[in-house]
Amino acid sequence: MEKYLSLADTARCLGMSLKEAVREIGRAGLKTVLYQGRKCYLRGDIIDWLTREFGSLAADRLAAAEQSNAETAGIDPSTLLVTEMLFGNIILPYRVGTAASMLRTIASEACRTGALYDEKALLEQLIQREKATPTALRCGAALTHPLDLSKLYVEHSLLMLFSPPHPLPFGEESGRLTALFFLMVFPIANEHLHILARLNRMLRSQDFIDDMLTAQDEDEILNIIEKRETTLLSKL
Repeated sequence: MEKYLSLADTARCLGMSLKEAVREIGRAGLKTVLYQGRKCYLRGDIIDWLTREFGSLAADRLAAAEQSNAETAGIDPSTLLVTEMLFGNIILPYRVGTAASMLRTIASEACRTGALYDEKALLEQLIQREKATPTALRCGAALTHPLDLSKLYVEHSLLMLFSPPHPLPFGEESGRLTALFFLMVFPIANEHLHILARLNRMLRSQDFIDDMLTAQDEDEILNIIEKRETTLLSKL
């Protein structure tokens, strides 16, 4: 998996020109590292920054970033990828009452899929991610992911959704509780960012979030997700 991203890579991630990317990166204050004789950015820093940045991008910018990352990763942007990846990967845990127990549940269920094998290592990376930068968004969802994916053996990409019985405090800066927890494990940075951009677009609808929270089971949640994703794709 790529650990370093060049300026050109980052521009493609944003769906921007090099000039625009330089301006945005300058505002973010991201540090460069020297890799194979050229200045690059750490994959983790870029993903963390874009996890925060995507939430504030205008809809057209977000759609451009989604399209650009799909093309770079070789993904058909017209595919209902979120719906397909969440099929069989929606979990409604009944004994979760704290952020710590939520992360333990996420790590355990993720390893049961066969995408990862070391539950302890995954849990540690999830904990370290939340300590470094909380992944909870103002909308009431969290886009959890490991801090350093290079320290984990990943069999294949994984997207999961967890909806506990009650919202939990999960570090959202305004204090809002978090009710929906996505797990994102993508060895390819552009695939991660494509899904990240699409999820951000989907989560901008409060009706969509409310519908998921009042759904009775996993099948109903998946149907709601499919309907929302289909609506977004019709606008591309």
